[in-house]
Amino acid sequence: MGPEYTGAMGAAPRKLNLKAAPWKIANLAALKRDGRLHLPDLQRGFVWSADRVRALYDSLYRSYPVGALLLWEPKWEGEAPFATRAWDICPPDEVTFRGAPEPPRPVLPGSLFVLDGQQRLTSIFRLVFRSRLRNKTTPDPDLLVALSPGEEWVESPFHLRSKTLQRRMRDGLLVPAEVLFEGIRGGNESLAVQRALGEWLTAGDELFFEALDRANAIRTSVLQAEVIAYEIDADAGDDNVIEIFARLNQQGVRLRPGDLAAARLTGQMTNFRARAREVLLLPELRGFSAPEGVEEGNRSGALVDTDLLIRAALFLGGGGVRYRDTETRKLQSRYQDIEANWDAAVAAFKSAVALFRNAGLPSGDWLPYRYLLFPPAIAAARGHDLDERWTGWALAASLWRHYAGEVETKLAKDAALAERGDVDGLIEQVKLRAKRPDSAVPEDDDLLHNIVGESAILFAMLAYFSRVNAHSFPSGKLLSGAQEPLEVHQIFPRTSLDRYPERDNEYVPDRIGNLTLLVRSDSEHIGDTAPDVYLRIIEPVDRSAHLIPATTSLWSIGSYKTFCEQRERAVAAMLRDLLHGYGVS
Repeated sequence: MGPEYTGAMGAAPRKLNLKAAPWKIANLAALKRDGRLHLPDLQRGFVWSADRVRALYDSLYRSYPVGALLLWEPKWEGEAPFATRAWDICPPDEVTFRGAPEPPRPVLPGSLFVLDGQQRLTSIFRLVFRSRLRNKTTPDPDLLVALSPGEEWVESPFHLRSKTLQRRMRDGLLVPAEVLFEGIRGGNESLAVQRALGEWLTAGDELFFEALDRANAIRTSVLQAEVIAYEIDADAGDDNVIEIFARLNQQGVRLRPGDLAAARLTGQMTNFRARAREVLLLPELRGFSAPEGVEEGNRSGALVDTDLLIRAALFLGGGGVRYRDTETRKLQSRYQDIEANWDAAVAAFKSAVALFRNAGLPSGDWLPYRYLLFPPAIAAARGHDLDERWTGWALAASLWRHYAGEVETKLAKDAALAERGDVDGLIEQVKLRAKRPDSAVPEDDDLLHNIVGESAILFAMLAYFSRVNAHSFPSGKLLSGAQEPLEVHQIFPRTSLDRYPERDNEYVPDRIGNLTLLVRSDSEHIGDTAPDVYLRIIEPVDRSAHLIPATTSLWSIGSYKTFCEQRERAVAAMLRDLLHGYGVS
């Protein structure tokens, strides 16, 4: 017997039967091939990196446990009550061999739904069914398998293609790993492996048949590997399955609250997932949204996602911003409110994104907190103009880490103020958080002692650089509207600081006074060059725009602390001017 739970619509508690059974990878792949293994549109998109896929195959090869699946075989009469989504796989078409997304397939009697384990299964199926990059012929992932009987290659047969590995392809007898599974796709797997080996060996070579034996052994290890799958009682209701999915993911860290709400919305709002995916791909949100299937970048990013969209629609419908408040009310009516306010929420975030673009931010990656997008969106939805004071509030909130830690209480207050267009009230909330009742504008010491957030300084630099038309160096490319990515550049490179024999704890490379922004090609061009070398060839007007002290003696490594202190005071003065210009006091 399984756990006791309460149905999503307030149904009386009942027992749920779960049956645990081992499933071989070969059998799961066969179900997928035959169109009998589906993803309900509860699921988010595929997000695993290629290296995680490689590690999964390595674990299957070694018979390591890879986690359990949760499957459900529903018993429906007529049409399924909610949509399926296609697997995130792009097999090559038969003409161009370029990757084309798989279309959704009809739900046949006896089909299984995957409620948990989508990332692992998609990782497996991408290789088994020859997935490609969309509209390209490149395998995705570009995973190779070593068929050499050498001990090193037997120990770790799976490798991602790389320049380093290219020199050892013949030594490892490396071939595309997808050839191992030609049999599942309906072809001749032995012939597929022989053709791949033909790049390195002929049938008369001593290693040829040993390599074929290795291929058979690796294939068998993967396809006969077993995973435990918990199968839900077929009598479980549709609403109950949605609730099970949400509760299951509340126990881990895989899904954010917005994903859980999205799971429940799938059963309440027509085509919710498809509509959400379309919104996140809108050109007005490009760079400020988080489309499904895209790995997070190296910066956390303030991005519009399902969480922000749902919370905004919920608030506009009078439901507050907390999911738990919604869950304690009549669930169905609250989610109907979300549908009624969905388009207004989308339009509101378009306005919020335009505000920050106009301030000089090329993408949401440069906003320290995602909830900075929320109050301006609410204000726009209620018909208030988003003037520069909203940018000033966002900068002040960033400097004082307004949305660090638990945010829902602060967000609820800020949304109520934004609904009235009360920017002054929002700034007062920032002062309260910063314990600075007199002013939200930082002083020199706040930068010298790292009291304000580093990410906020980068936000401010972008806005300032946009105002003064600052250029990257040494190329002289305009930073505002640059056609290539911007990167944080350490004026004194880390290597120089690490090698300095008289360094102490203040010789840290990420000190605010040592950071500026350049286009990627300039940052790579400068590399580890010392500032007393490259700064001399930079135009004085460009150095000045980056607030770099003009005294050349400060550009040497021995003057690092003095350089940073002077530049931090200049940055503080820039911040004060910027905030005052935005109407923040």
